[in-house]
Amino acid sequence: MAKNEADPKNAKRRAKFFKALGDESRQRMISLLAVKELCVCEVISALEMTQPTTSHHLGILEEANIVETRKDGKWVFYSLADKEKIKQILQLVE
Repeated sequence: MAKNEADPKNAKRRAKFFKALGDESRQRMISLLAVKELCVCEVISALEMTQPTTSHHLGILEEANIVETRKDGKWVFYSLADKEKIKQILQLVE
């Protein structure tokens, strides 16, 4: 193991990343965003969740650097921050 990998900041960042992946609703959001960029209203509709719950989960994914946002007027669109890397990580589990 490289010295950098044992750095407490890296460990904390990895823990936040994997904790964000550890929720079924967030897994479903990631699956949707692996297909295409979506606005919050599309995620709400697809997953049949409330707006506050959806925003909460998207916020956790954003804080873990799994999703990123793009603003277009009053609309905020979400996409995977690094689609290929996220897909590879999820494929390892399958």
